[in-house]
Amino acid sequence: MPGHIFQAKCACGFQRRLSPGASIDHLHVMAYTADGRDLITIESEQAESQSLVTVKDPYLEAERNRPWLENPSYGPWGPYRCSSCGQQSLQLWHIGFWD
Repeated sequence: MPGHIFQAKCACGFQRRLSPGASIDHLHVMAYTADGRDLITIESEQAESQSLVTVKDPYLEAERNRPWLENPSYGPWGPYRCSSCGQQSLQLWHIGFWD
């Protein structure tokens, strides 16, 4: 499975679907836009060249620390800064995989 699908949600009503992971040619990451007013999925090279603030894939982080026989966590993870209201109230929910 090359990537995860997350639903980002904030109490203010902001929502985004994000898809970090790897394709044949590129690594895709979650990042805030340059003006900080949106959260997007973008190629890691572009995020780095534009000095964007990235968000680590929380599913991968949880998997690294999960005991072998324990069921995986699907979230929510956070809180993260909401790009709409600016509050630390954004949560990420794992909703699937992509390939």
